[in-house]
Amino acid sequence: MNLKKRFRRFVERWTLRLIIITPLAALAILTAVITSFYIDKMNFYFKENAARYLDEYIAGEKRQGEIFVEDINLLAKYTVDHLAEKSKKELDERLELPYKAAKSIYNKYDNKLSENAIKERILDALSAMTWHGEKDYVFVTDYDGNNILSASKDLIGKNLSSWSDADGRAIVLEEIQMVRKHGEGYIETRLRDESGLQTIKVKDFGHYKWFFGSGIHKKRVLDEEKKELLDLIERAPKDRSGYIAIFENNRPLFISEEDQTELSSPMLTKMQEHLVDKNGWVELPQENAHIYIRYFEPFKWHLVYGFKKAYLDAMLQDQQKKMKENFDKEVEFVVAVSIFIALLVGILTFIVSRRIITIIKAYKQELDVQENTLRELNSSLEERVNEEVAAHREKEKMLIQQSKMAAMGDMISMIAHQWRQPLNQMSYILMNIDSAYEFNELTPKYMDEKVKEGTRLLEYMSHTIDDFKNFFKPDKERSDEQISEVVKHTISLVEKSLDAHKIELEMKIESDTRLMVYRNELLQVILNLITNAKDALVLGEVNKPKITISLTEDDESITISVCDNGGGVDIAIQEKIFEPYFSTKGEKSGTGLGLYMAKTIVEGHLNGELSVVNSDKGACFTVMLRK
Repeated sequence: MNLKKRFRRFVERWTLRLIIITPLAALAILTAVITSFYIDKMNFYFKENAARYLDEYIAGEKRQGEIFVEDINLLAKYTVDHLAEKSKKELDERLELPYKAAKSIYNKYDNKLSENAIKERILDALSAMTWHGEKDYVFVTDYDGNNILSASKDLIGKNLSSWSDADGRAIVLEEIQMVRKHGEGYIETRLRDESGLQTIKVKDFGHYKWFFGSGIHKKRVLDEEKKELLDLIERAPKDRSGYIAIFENNRPLFISEEDQTELSSPMLTKMQEHLVDKNGWVELPQENAHIYIRYFEPFKWHLVYGFKKAYLDAMLQDQQKKMKENFDKEVEFVVAVSIFIALLVGILTFIVSRRIITIIKAYKQELDVQENTLRELNSSLEERVNEEVAAHREKEKMLIQQSKMAAMGDMISMIAHQWRQPLNQMSYILMNIDSAYEFNELTPKYMDEKVKEGTRLLEYMSHTIDDFKNFFKPDKERSDEQISEVVKHTISLVEKSLDAHKIELEMKIESDTRLMVYRNELLQVILNLITNAKDALVLGEVNKPKITISLTEDDESITISVCDNGGGVDIAIQEKIFEPYFSTKGEKSGTGLGLYMAKTIVEGHLNGELSVVNSDKGACFTVMLRK
């Protein structure tokens, strides 16, 4: 009996121990297995995310590079498409002052001096004129082919009617026929075998059977346009992660100063080996580089965009470091939680047979721990959401600047229109001073008046440049602005451009209310809408084109309307015109960012709405700003 009791007590004692030990041992084994499995999964997730991040980063850089190169390509196409137009405009300006000066001298001395004396004064005045430092840029010939004035002294007084250019054309006879038939016109020729193609403008003087002329080499105009484009590329903002290089005839032409260290001589040689006429991405494994190549045939340019290796490596190392830190924290957390749960379950198993209330307290404690863990996760999620929102806002600001750069071609055209009249007036002032001095009519009072008049013109031109320069400055804070003043200021920027296209502008200002707005962003929106209306009228060749700008208000909002008589927006595309990269102007004229950025700015930054409707005559874009 005693032996049985002892054995029974022994079994009971070990059974009680096994009840405690077995769950603890099973829990320890299970915890180790689960922890090991979770760590393996986290390690796999870490490696997979690192590879995915690299692919996403490279894809993003590629998109950005393609957009940047495409912007340069569009500017180059615009330059080539308008090369002949620019040459003709420059020739118009080169002949305008000599022609008016000669007319002025003739009108002043007609019936007062002899014909030879008047001719001599005209030729003296023309010989003294310069164009950007170039003397003798105007020639004079009569209807019989006699050269009256020329840059070559050997030709003066000779008859050139039988003279032929490098292609065998009787070019002087063509000039005479042009002025006799049309009064003025343009002729393209190669005067000598070794010279390139020139554009010549001739214009009938109207007296003495004279006509004036001036020529310009197309290659010089092309070289000047290339230089302006390179200067523009140099000043354009670029992402610090990429570099840009331009090769002309397979030789390096342009590398921005900050990228010269990255693009060493061996790297440039490697690039030259891959320069082909096809567009696309090329991977250079040995240099750990990706480059995008686009060929522009008219300039013989290869536009190359690539990633900076050092920046790419630094970004990847930084991201991998952050992911490794997160991974280590996750592992520590899992191990700590596993150990904690194992100890907690062990304690609960040990005392479950003695005190139920202890189990309840332990269960409550476990719930508290899990609630705190959930709060930490929620807090972390909120921080990530805030980071993504901030990143989205930065991308939005970048798109706004890209939209401004896309409009830079229009800005240059507007500056040219703003400056043309002051420059002509300045030429008149200098001519008047010269004539007054020649005839001893130059008095201190007259000189002071002309100096003041010239100073006012220069101040106007300087103010014009400041206006266009301020347009590209991004707004950092809202400012209290009179909306009517912003509208009028915007109109002053484009007024000359509209006049050049003979577009009538009507303003209906019925509000002087002030609002807190981002001034330059509102200016950009209005400018985009006016430019969009102007382009529609020009491309549609509308008879009597007109743009109407209205400013009204009610108790809740201020409304700015830009309407045209260009026929309106096609109903089929009316829902798409505010989408990014959607354009009705074609690749040469439109980027598809103008209306998209205008809507983004109005609805995201200015607390308003942008909409479009078709009226009886054309499209009407409306900006509604809430008070």
